[in-house]
Parts: sequence; structure tokens; C-alpha cells
Amino acid sequence: MPRARHTTTAYISLDTRRCNACWDCVATCPNGVLDKVKVLFHKHARVDRADRCDGCGTCVSICPNQAISFIQE
Repeated sequence: MPRARHTTTAYISLDTRRCNACWDCVATCPNGVLDKVKVLFHKHARVDRADRCDGCGTCVSICPNQAISFIQE
């Protein structure tokens, strides 16, 4: 299945509807995978560098709204 641009990596999936733009995931990602979308009323995290994701799960565990989850194979 093809991955959605800016919402998935090989390991994680981001549900932008659940994201409340706290940016905790962006701040804690050790590989700089995530970034911000911050345009008027359109604010959420996004996958910016999917190739850098190693599946460490830091973003999954830090998200208070469970907007990021591991991809189930």
C-alpha cells in the first residue's frame, strides 16, 4: 500500500484530525522527522522527513491525543 505524503513513514502514521498542535512530537523526535503546519486555523504536526524515521516510538509515546501510532503490518 502506498504511504500518504506527510502523514506516514515506514513505521508510524499521523492522524492530523487528532493532533492539537502541541508540538511535543516535533520537539522530542531525535531524528527530525516531524515538523509543523501552522497556517491560520490549519495547525497540526506533519511528517517532513520520512526517510529519517527509525521507528523509535518517541513521538508515539509523547502524543497526548494518540494522534501518532505505529503502523501494523
